Amino acid sequence: MRDYAIFTLDTEGRVASWNAAAQRIKGWRADEVIGRHFSIFYPPEDVAQGKPEAELRRAAAEGYAEDDGWRMRKDGSRFWANVEITSLRDPEGQLRGFGKITCDLTRRRHAEARFRQLVEGAPDALVISDRRGRIQLVNSQAERIFGWTRSELVGQPIETLVPPRFRGVHVGDRAKYANAPAVRPMGAGLDLLAVRKDGSEFPAEISLSPIEGDDGPLVIAAVRDVTARRTMERALREAKDNAEAANRELEAFSYSVSHDLRAPLRSIDGFSQALLEDYTARLDDAGQDYLRRVRTAAQRMAQLIDDLLQLSRVSRAALTSEPVDLSALARSVATELQKTRPDRSTEFVIAEGIATRGDARLLRLVFENLLGNAWKFTARVAAPRIEVGMTAQDGERVFYVRDNGAGFDMRYVDKLFRAFQRLHAVADFPGTGIGLATVQRIVRRHGGRVWAEASIDGGATFSFTLPGPAPAEPGATP
Repeated sequence: MRDYAIFTLDTEGRVASWNAAAQRIKGWRADEVIGRHFSIFYPPEDVAQGKPEAELRRAAAEGYAEDDGWRMRKDGSRFWANVEITSLRDPEGQLRGFGKITCDLTRRRHAEARFRQLVEGAPDALVISDRRGRIQLVNSQAERIFGWTRSELVGQPIETLVPPRFRGVHVGDRAKYANAPAVRPMGAGLDLLAVRKDGSEFPAEISLSPIEGDDGPLVIAAVRDVTARRTMERALREAKDNAEAANRELEAFSYSVSHDLRAPLRSIDGFSQALLEDYTARLDDAGQDYLRRVRTAAQRMAQLIDDLLQLSRVSRAALTSEPVDLSALARSVATELQKTRPDRSTEFVIAEGIATRGDARLLRLVFENLLGNAWKFTARVAAPRIEVGMTAQDGERVFYVRDNGAGFDMRYVDKLFRAFQRLHAVADFPGTGIGLATVQRIVRRHGGRVWAEASIDGGATFSFTLPGPAPAEPGATP
């Protein structure tokens, strides 16, 4: 509730009466101020310019004068006030003095200043309109976005900022909003357009917020130019469409590779085998060796085709998310490897309780490749050992496959996850050089990363991360 200082002045401007509210607002007691000229309530610069006398003259001439400005308290502090001065006349019209009402608006002025700071500091264009749809206030962002100055916009209908073809509809929509004002986006689900001073249009996001003003309800419209975002969205859609088209072409190519290349390779391998089996007596040792080499090359080419197709499918396949028991998955892969060489004694140490969420089928490929490599590169070790575990590092879960096999030279580690890159001769350790590239793509698709550490003849450790909290490190059990 506002407090009003009410007092009277004589015809010369001396205080004649003083109420309790005047004492609260200005700080003077009645006995301190009655008889003194009311100019003591004005800042020195206003007194020097004759403002108090000018206000009395206007009130005497017009019967009433009003002013908003700084006023002084007894302690010398200033406050922002609304002041009304009314001339007091007797029945014959003779001036007998003045009645004066002063309201302290300091808090309101500070609130308005903070409000204006918020409006000016807003990242969006803010346009405030009254119940008639007339613009009352805009910020500098609105000037920048729309191209009009404040003086050009204030007092204009809000439809000035709407493309001409939509203005009629907007008037109706504005009336509906006035009946049920609420904080909400404007035109939810629609592509809205706004218009600049030069007539150019731009896509906009608009949020509406009702507020109560001194003269009735107001509406704040926050306008954001989303031209750049829409351009980016279009570019992303086009990129997605292009990627999908490329994937369809890749699928067609993959089918062609699978069908058109495998068939002649099978023929080459099959006829070479038939020659070795049926015409051994007619071939000398050199001829038989040539045919065996032909078969080996055909089989290696077929394996390379299979690996390339798998790498392609890994990149295109939809990713699912489900709980995956990585410990069980690793044990299953290890069992399959041991079945390929029952005569070989290899120690597998697989930690219990390693679990995550991800695509179980693709994560199995990770372990097939990593454990398969570890199995391959420990083939010449006297006591081969392959370990699967997990640890927590810097808040991440780090999974690893470690072996004590041939290892590699860390100078060439940057080549390790590239397709067709090999750090060992095929004669020593067969392979196509696709497996680790496949591992990297799967891990990246899950939002993780993969790396390796090794030394020549000192074994290798392949580590990778997967999203999720880092629990305590599980114990490893053989």
